[in-house]
Amino acid sequence: MEKILVTTDLSAKSKSAIQFAITMAKSRKAELIILHVYHLTRPFKWTDEEYNEYWQRFKNRTMRKLTAFTAELFGTAGPGVPCQMVLHSNIDVVDGIMEYADKHDCAYICISTRGAGRLKKLFGTHTSKLISHSAVPVLAVPSFYHLLELKHILYATDMMDYERELEKVVAFARPIGADIDMIHIAYPHEFQPTEQIITDFVEKKLNYHVNIIERERNITHTLLEDLDAAVKANKPSLLALFTHQSKRLLDKLLLPSNAKVYSFYSKVPLLTFSKTESNK
Repeated sequence: MEKILVTTDLSAKSKSAIQFAITMAKSRKAELIILHVYHLTRPFKWTDEEYNEYWQRFKNRTMRKLTAFTAELFGTAGPGVPCQMVLHSNIDVVDGIMEYADKHDCAYICISTRGAGRLKKLFGTHTSKLISHSAVPVLAVPSFYHLLELKHILYATDMMDYERELEKVVAFARPIGADIDMIHIAYPHEFQPTEQIITDFVEKKLNYHVNIIERERNITHTLLEDLDAAVKANKPSLLALFTHQSKRLLDKLLLPSNAKVYSFYSKVPLLTFSKTESNK
């Protein structure tokens, strides 16, 4: 059974990711894992017995908090999917998330973004690090995202490895029956496969329909501005990107010094696949 991991710091801003993950697990008939990564500092003078007693009390108290926190989101009917709540110890939160996801073969990681302000505030250091380094696909969900049915995926590509990428995007879309729009924002002189070549590949090999969108770069805009305009025009329920496009797109997207706030950051969940994942 597919496993979907969602991480929480027990704050209100993490609720959107949990709600998103619950809905996703139901639609994909997947197991849901709700993960809280913690770290306890051990006083030098404590004995093993003293520390173990404190550690056990902390775990019991934190698990009660996690159970109460998620119960509110599940409602009276419960999660409706196989679900487990997990406490995992690691000095670094993101390393702990990736360590657990890899060890337990999780298919996707869901995490909330912070929702406002500069990029560091929008993504938070945890989300941006996770997107940059996780081999497991990451779903970044805006903290004030209003839950909608995932019916329309916009997959933005640089066309460098679109066949392998499409396999991953289709694997995500197929269980939920989502439509896929594949968009390449390019200058007029850039070479790209014809729509017929792409359509033949998708329909024959993947047995899935993908709508191809060609959009010319605006020479007065950055690539992110062009992507932002495409999202506004397309109105997807999710945007999919691959991190091997980082030099062209994701490095700029995650750069803390980039003060421009693009609208899709705060409105549309972002699905990112790593270069490692795309080449598996």
